[in-house]
Amino acid sequence: MFKTMVRALLCALAIGGSCLANAAQPIVIKFSHVVAENTPKGQGALLFKKLVEQRLGGRVEVDVYPNSSLFGDGKEMEALLLGDVQMLAPSLAKFEQYTRKVQIFDLPFLFDDIQAVDRFQRSPQ
Repeated sequence: MFKTMVRALLCALAIGGSCLANAAQPIVIKFSHVVAENTPKGQGALLFKKLVEQRLGGRVEVDVYPNSSLFGDGKEMEALLLGDVQMLAPSLAKFEQYTRKVQIFDLPFLFDDIQAVDRFQRSPQ
């Protein structure tokens, strides 16, 4: 699932790359999360930064703000809606007010392995 998410984000950025070709200043993406850099989510954010900056040749910069250093857990979603931050890595529980469908992923013990998660995601609804 993580690899799929990274691929999707990189594809979205690549599609917008033609718009970036003429930009004088790089686009800056503020990526806020509430955990430490040495956690899986923190490492994923740093990997995303590395891949974006590598693959987009300096046209996009990603500033990662771990440990609630930019916005706390309660304010991240609001900051995203207001445009004060462009990316988040919230827990899926934060989406409950929008849809309850993603709550299934808060129950990882339901799946035997990551392949089972992938099969579930690709299955008809």
